[in-house]
Amino acid sequence: MGEDIQRLYSAGMRLTSDAHRLLASREDVKHVVDKLLVANLVFVTKEDVEKVISQESKLPTPVEVARSPSFKPSAKDFTPRVKVVQDEDVSGKSRCTGTMDDFVVYFRNRFERMQKLLRARTNSNPFVKSSRLRQNAMQKAILVAMVIGKRITKKGDMVVEVEDDEGQALIFVSAKEKCFKDAKALLNDDIVAFEGKITETFLIAENLMWPDIPVLKERNYTKNDVAIAYLSDLHVGSKFFLEKEFMKFISWLKGNEGNEELAGKVKYIEIAGDVVDGIGVYPSQEKELIVRDIYKQYEMFTKLMDEIPDYITIIVSPGNHDAVRRAEPQPQLPPELLKESRALSIGSPSRLDIEGLRHLVYHGTSLDSIISGISGLSYAKPEEPMLALLKRRHLSPIYGGNPIVPEAHDYMVINDEPDVVHMGHIHKNGSMLYRGTLLLNSGTFQARTEFQVRMGHVPSPCIVPILETASGKLTHLSFKGEETAISR
Repeated sequence: MGEDIQRLYSAGMRLTSDAHRLLASREDVKHVVDKLLVANLVFVTKEDVEKVISQESKLPTPVEVARSPSFKPSAKDFTPRVKVVQDEDVSGKSRCTGTMDDFVVYFRNRFERMQKLLRARTNSNPFVKSSRLRQNAMQKAILVAMVIGKRITKKGDMVVEVEDDEGQALIFVSAKEKCFKDAKALLNDDIVAFEGKITETFLIAENLMWPDIPVLKERNYTKNDVAIAYLSDLHVGSKFFLEKEFMKFISWLKGNEGNEELAGKVKYIEIAGDVVDGIGVYPSQEKELIVRDIYKQYEMFTKLMDEIPDYITIIVSPGNHDAVRRAEPQPQLPPELLKESRALSIGSPSRLDIEGLRHLVYHGTSLDSIISGISGLSYAKPEEPMLALLKRRHLSPIYGGNPIVPEAHDYMVINDEPDVVHMGHIHKNGSMLYRGTLLLNSGTFQARTEFQVRMGHVPSPCIVPILETASGKLTHLSFKGEETAISR
């Protein structure tokens, strides 16, 4: 039995004799087997194999765009400077099996690292553990703990239930305290520091501290005068993918659409996930696909990337529509999906250094649970839920909000202080500068879908943020319509 056919049996699939013979007779058996594995059938008949073979749908071929003969891109003169922080990328390192012990190790790692971030803040009062609160009654202290619940009293005050690695405690937050507003934004599983006076029953909070970014963090710039273009949520393969507008973006990179000076500075393109629409991501998705083969979707994506000038470094991170595990952290896209692509493939989240600027790239799947969990946040302003995650120094603080793989090292902790935080997922552009850190959401190149119409969500397609790294200037370019326009 051939090794490729054996992979089907190893996956628990059963083949009829006719299906086995047909597969064994084909030179492209590996490719056909790959597609059968994606289909995840229990019994494979000859008709199933023939159906897969017949689905060699013709890929839309991008129209080749020539570079303007007078275009002299300055970025071509610079050597790319990109370094992935391997310790903070799960790719090739996932070892857990999802046991109870794995979850214990995961939460312990998360708590210890978050506690370290909070203890690093300058404070006049001592830190105490929950087990020693009564011994320090009537004194002021700081307790670092995880929120497990909260409730409002009849008088409008708040009681927060918390736990640390030594026990549980109750925090009382008066509605008159300044920190009451922050307390209302607390989510289950948030790890924060409560500062206040200890009584026999409570720690009466006078201050609530998020792990946050230091107030005095300075904004960083680069020596080389280059630019980074940020993309996400292309959804190649969807009938809503705006290929014409995306090709206009590529044409702009080649000096054909105006603003040649900025176009010539683009040295890097960073893509924060959902590069293709995927297969079976949601019910009846096949009705909204023009390419129903996951391999061909990535082949189409690769062809689009090949149109980008070769002096530009392309960085690709996955999202929830891509062909990697749904649970986070997500490893990089498999090499067989990006074969013949020159893109640098990274996980989600991932940390990388571009020209000396520290980047945090994350698709942004947890933005859904943050927006629904905190009053006042919305999909219209993605930078605000992004800020909520940055203040928490954690990319998925609510356990159960979206699937998490309990790795021994919690890759969702924001351990360092990034210069740029880049997300996508919600198809809406937004940006904000916070304490020297640029937060930006790069929107989408997918038109408004039927689901978004039903939900009342209005995306902002075809708007690309461009960061000039030497000056810190951020420009939003719109590629929708006849002319390339600057969108503020």
